[in-house]
Amino acid sequence: MKMPRLLVTPAVLSLLVVVLSGLAWWTGTPARAAPVPIVTTTVLIPISGTVIGQPENVRFSGQAQVSSDLVLDASRFQRPPAVILTVDLSKVSGTGLSTGAKYAAGGNGTSVFRPLVSADTIEITFPFSRGTTMGMSSVHTGVVSFALNFDLGTGALTSGTGSIATPSFPN
Repeated sequence: MKMPRLLVTPAVLSLLVVVLSGLAWWTGTPARAAPVPIVTTTVLIPISGTVIGQPENVRFSGQAQVSSDLVLDASRFQRPPAVILTVDLSKVSGTGLSTGAKYAAGGNGTSVFRPLVSADTIEITFPFSRGTTMGMSSVHTGVVSFALNFDLGTGALTSGTGSIATPSFPN
């Protein structure tokens, strides 16, 4: 019995399958638009509060900068509008209540993804350390809470209030 002989070697056949698969993927997949930020707003929110812990209690005050990017999902999976909130605490500082030492707040650029609603509350844990800049020695934690208001027509962050407190977990 005579066996028919392949005109193409297995290596060439494998290469052809890979090339055709790549072409099918490249040309056959419709482009999907990624969520696109539409409106960016920034609000300065006065905040203050005391973090109770060791080696001393620390009183914080200053202005938090909260930026909001409205995101509309233009993909085929239509989702309701959302916002990406970015919190900057670089203009917030603390003072030790027993020593008078200066403390720096960190966690600048912390982002949170939230659905767009007229009023929202977020809570973020932030690091702080003794000194005027964030250092890695003896890092402690605090919690900053914000009550934020949005314009549902434009998605703009319109106002907010904030406070600092001791986290519910130990420092």
